[in-house]
Amino acid sequence: MDSITLKRKIRTLWSKIDSRLSKSVLLYVWFLFISFVFWLVLSLNNSLQQEFAIPLKLKSVNDSTTIITHVPQSVKIALKDRGVAMLKYKFGNLPTLQIDFDKYSDGRGLIRVSSADLMSELRSIFSATSVITAVNPDSLRLLYTNLPSKKVPLCFDLDVQPNLQYVINGAVRSNVDSVLVYSDKNTLSALTEVYTYHVEERDLTDTLVREVAVAPIVGAKIVPKSVRLTIPVEQLIYKKQRVPVLVIDQPANINVLTFPAMVEASFLVPQSMYRKTVGIKAAVYYNDVLESATNHVAVRVVEAPAICKSVSLSVDSVEYIIEKHSSF
Repeated sequence: MDSITLKRKIRTLWSKIDSRLSKSVLLYVWFLFISFVFWLVLSLNNSLQQEFAIPLKLKSVNDSTTIITHVPQSVKIALKDRGVAMLKYKFGNLPTLQIDFDKYSDGRGLIRVSSADLMSELRSIFSATSVITAVNPDSLRLLYTNLPSKKVPLCFDLDVQPNLQYVINGAVRSNVDSVLVYSDKNTLSALTEVYTYHVEERDLTDTLVREVAVAPIVGAKIVPKSVRLTIPVEQLIYKKQRVPVLVIDQPANINVLTFPAMVEASFLVPQSMYRKTVGIKAAVYYNDVLESATNHVAVRVVEAPAICKSVSLSVDSVEYIIEKHSSF
């Protein structure tokens, strides 16, 4: 048997096997499809239960009315219905629950929807075959006001400490210095300030920028709910500066001259202030001059900005002479 004849026989045999295999696979897929269709029909006719989040909206709210209490975006329900209906809800065709402000407002600042009323509103947006077995929340209690807002100063509750080689240079800044508060008349009249939540930071080595929530007030709505704080932090660097020596408490007819007349002050200062003249004052006291047994008197730092740290002088005493002026 030559090689060509052998190849033909192998090809013929494989085509028969391939044909039988294809028919078997197609038959299997066909029965599988029929089984799926029967299962789907039976499932869609059966009663199923599933949880849904029903969108919630308030309607008929006047422009002059401010809702104080947070209104939930949705109400969660456990719904029981036929599979066909559940399939419709599952793929996004959910109704919206609309609560009528005029219907449930008491006219004095309260919207109250009882559990029975909420269940009734929910049932009205579903078909008669749907059964609601659970609702969360099961009722609504919302505060509102028709009064205008009150502008209240914002205070910062901070406990912030920089690293030893750094300093807070400047005031804490905020994107707003006050907030608007909506509430009832008594709450607004008693309110004088609003605070942020407590912020605590240690060992800062760079300017801190943080979004901080405003501490809530019971029965009030605050706008905005959060603010952006900036706490300027700078590195301290070493600086020297010559300063004059002053004489404190000397009489009008006395002139005390010190040698040297200027001394060198050393201190740590924020980097942005390095090239600026810093208001440091050195002085001797006239009473110390009178009590001195030598021609030297103590010199000390009598004034320095709080932003400067570790201020010291190059000398601890200076020489002096006293000049007296004749009075006419």
